[in-house]
Amino acid sequence: MLDIDPPFGTFSLPRPLERLRTLADGFPENRFGRLGVSLVRKICLVFGGGSFDVSIYPTTFARLYPTTNRCEKRVFVGKQFFDLKERQYLTFALENSPADRPFQFLDLGANVGMYSLWAVAEARRLGRSINVIAVEPDQTTGARLAANIAASFAETNVKIVPCGVGGAPGKARMIEDETNRGGNHINLVRGGLSSPDIFVVTTIPELCDGHGIERVDAMKIDIEGHDYAALESLFKSGRRELFPKWIQVEVGRGDKGADLQRLCSDNGYSIAARTKLNAIMQYEPVTGYERS
Repeated sequence: MLDIDPPFGTFSLPRPLERLRTLADGFPENRFGRLGVSLVRKICLVFGGGSFDVSIYPTTFARLYPTTNRCEKRVFVGKQFFDLKERQYLTFALENSPADRPFQFLDLGANVGMYSLWAVAEARRLGRSINVIAVEPDQTTGARLAANIAASFAETNVKIVPCGVGGAPGKARMIEDETNRGGNHINLVRGGLSSPDIFVVTTIPELCDGHGIERVDAMKIDIEGHDYAALESLFKSGRRELFPKWIQVEVGRGDKGADLQRLCSDNGYSIAARTKLNAIMQYEPVTGYERS
């Protein structure tokens, strides 16, 4: 069982600030709403501490460090703006998957668990069973992920795997982004695992085999530069039973991620939606999902 120490609630905001933060979660999804969220966030950060114990989504709780991680900053205040379309696709994928078996979600580059825990919260709301593999190799970020899973009582649904994912088995070292932990990336290295900061890198098929996964309903992949190699390795394996029904992949702005989209398209996927940074790819078209 995972644990959170000190206990959840230790770093709760003072009541007036918590009421203000909760009020901001209802601000409209427009320019004025975003300006209001930004102002409330600044107020909470000035008068609060470095870490905050907050409720995020229904049945989802988190200890957030918003000054060191862009993801945590965005969800701390104004959670309605955090990757809304991406979260909607996960809900849609859940709703349109077979109800007679657990929904299998791979969260590659899980960060502090906002996608994993959203999937669990939605599964609970829908009365569905769910299994999540949350891959996060960074030790500090992984500890935050574990604390959030514990705070949300999601230990039976989410399994943390502290490894890297790439195009081939190997080893790597974490290169940290000092201002945004979500920008951390791995550098492949040679040699053994003698150094404590070196960890294993695996492929998607090997990850699935190691955890008894025979099919994948949805996958989010955001592994900072290794996405193409990891997906290419999966597709080249020819193991179509492991091809996710839905893939969310970070492609950046403009034509930056055209090669990633083309790789998915060449292997049977079509674009279901596109956001500022991500493409949501569908392996088998599902009637009712609004394309954009």
